Amino acid sequence: MFLKLFSIEWTRLARRSVLWVTFICCSLFIWLSLQNFYNRNRTQLLDGTLKMPGASFDLANALDQLLIISLPFLVIIAALMLGNDYSQRTNQHWLTRVSRPSSLLAKCSLLALVTFLLQLLILLVGGATGWYYKTFTYEAYTLSNVNWLAALSAAFYMTLVTLPYLSLILLITVATRSAFAGIAIGLGYTQFIELLLSSVLYGADWAKWMMRNLYFSATYLLNSIGNRTVETPSHLLDPGAAFVMAAAYTLTFLFLAVRLYRRQDLGG
Repeated sequence: MFLKLFSIEWTRLARRSVLWVTFICCSLFIWLSLQNFYNRNRTQLLDGTLKMPGASFDLANALDQLLIISLPFLVIIAALMLGNDYSQRTNQHWLTRVSRPSSLLAKCSLLALVTFLLQLLILLVGGATGWYYKTFTYEAYTLSNVNWLAALSAAFYMTLVTLPYLSLILLITVATRSAFAGIAIGLGYTQFIELLLSSVLYGADWAKWMMRNLYFSATYLLNSIGNRTVETPSHLLDPGAAFVMAAAYTLTFLFLAVRLYRRQDLGG
């Protein structure tokens, strides 16, 4: 029944334009970002003043910048998926057939899948953009030094450090029973409060545990795509610890969301 519910949730989400707008906007952002790099440094790259980056640069740089553009869209998607069940009363229909935890976990699993697919898409966009410029502008394209296993692994662990945000939005939406409130509070936290705290408390020991800094910790592993090892700065957690904390945040928020969802009166 869980797989059937997951399939239904996917069908519902696939019919929403917000999903495809997310994929398109994120792809355009990454393409324009890499395009700007190659165009702005054209002279230095041609005369050798600036060393031509390899394909691993395109892949890693694309994933590194994704959170900037993807997080607001993911917040909106997460809040709409659950919030509309309250406004349209569809949760009353489905909860006569499945348990509340199954319903909520199916949505969370779908959000994880969407995030993972987005990571893969951005890898393709980043790689394709670099290939185009290095082939037709610089005639210097090469796949040497690309660690493809590390590139595929990156899609998994960058998804993992994004999941705390998604589970938090589900918790907020359950608590408020409103897609609008979930979006407003979620965007307010991710695009204002967290950015402000990250700036004001930069370098503070406890700031290492903030969700955004867990994400930044993971980005240092992206260097492995080019077979390079870069130490994580002292103001961030090691990637391994960041993954553990991201999983802990995700499970905690989901546990609270499921607990609250099970106790709600949805009959009114």
